[in-house]
Amino acid sequence: MDYEAVLAQVVTLLQQEQRVAYRVLKRRLQLDDELLEDLKDDLIYAKKLAVDEDGRVLVWTGGTSRAPRTTPSASQAGPSTVPQEAHPAQAQVASAIPSPALRLNAASSRCCFAI
Repeated sequence: MDYEAVLAQVVTLLQQEQRVAYRVLKRRLQLDDELLEDLKDDLIYAKKLAVDEDGRVLVWTGGTSRAPRTTPSASQAGPSTVPQEAHPAQAQVASAIPSPALRLNAASSRCCFAI
């Protein structure tokens, strides 16, 4: 069976069951490890039709792509913006608090609250 036929079977199976363990895919479709990795790369990263769960389960997303999180550039961001990749927890707090209550401590790059 060629790759496209296997891919079509996996997509159909995922659409029906929503979640399928990799071991079950290997057994039901008689896949080797290399073909399974090709399918994972194609469905998860290239086509964005599924997501991996704990390295064990392929979960159908119905074709809804998940946009990567981006951080505004310095020219777009205001002075009270905390880069998300540097301090993810602080970025969540920063978005919940009005900007006048925040100031960025440049010496330590840590977010401080004005009281």
